[in-house]
Amino acid sequence: MESPAGENGIDVTTWADNAIEASGMKNTEVASLLCLTPASVSRIRKGKQALSAEHMLLLSRELKAPLPGEAPQEPEQVSRGLDMDLYLKALESVVEQNNRKPEPRRMNQFEILESVFFVYEALVKLKK
Repeated sequence: MESPAGENGIDVTTWADNAIEASGMKNTEVASLLCLTPASVSRIRKGKQALSAEHMLLLSRELKAPLPGEAPQEPEQVSRGLDMDLYLKALESVVEQNNRKPEPRRMNQFEILESVFFVYEALVKLKK
């Protein structure tokens, strides 16, 4: 069963399945990486369980897979990796701001992910 594309046209199930397949990792290895059960990884790959934005980030970083809609990274960008402290600050900030909004105006997971990357990139630039 193929999952429908999300609100913004991104088919996360296909992206995750392709990224895992290209990595050559087994579901048990991916489960360990994401702190999930192998059954959860299997359900994610089949479109029967949602993939959180945080797990998408981990898969993207650890499997060197560009996020949906993101251009492939140059080798130097891949080796540079994610500054986890800055990422966590960005995530905390976005989630805190989102939780302040009335329920109907809150962002979905993909909008949160997009906002986290925007804030993260801004923090990286400020750090330089």
